[in-house]
Amino acid sequence: MRWSRALLILAGGVLLFLAGILTFAEREGERVGVTTPPAADAGNPRAPLGESAAPAASPVAGRAAEVDGVRYTIIDIADPEPPGVFPVKAGHRRVGILLELEGLQPRASYNFSLLRLRGSDGQLYTWALSNQEPALRMGVLEPGQAVEGWIAYDLPPAVRPAALEYGRGVSAVPLLTLE
Repeated sequence: MRWSRALLILAGGVLLFLAGILTFAEREGERVGVTTPPAADAGNPRAPLGESAAPAASPVAGRAAEVDGVRYTIIDIADPEPPGVFPVKAGHRRVGILLELEGLQPRASYNFSLLRLRGSDGQLYTWALSNQEPALRMGVLEPGQAVEGWIAYDLPPAVRPAALEYGRGVSAVPLLTLE
């Protein structure tokens, strides 16, 4: 009797585990379906890294700045960012910024958490989880090596993105203007 009860509990646990995996896979599929950029044949071509990209909708696309051996170039701004898995802070909108980062010196490190957004209200905003892929992460670049990724910020409705700043806390310095 003990073994049959243990097997029944084990089978129930396995079924719950499988249901959890299926739920996760379904939600991940929805997230990827919502956030994946359109294919090149869908009328929105994006050139591979290192080649000239098609003109973006953002008037600040192409602006670039260098800091700590990395060149940061704005490719596009999504204001507001398309909805997805990660919820937006109540009463705010999510703004996404697509950046290309290129290594200018050996072992140049980058980290998305060092990028802050200065709003038109003068406030400094920290990153939020982006609903677009690829998300900007952290890593190390060699000279000429580049990565592309989205970083997002939650802003109040009347606040416009004014500038990206680089650094931690009070040591953040202006990097790129967005107006």
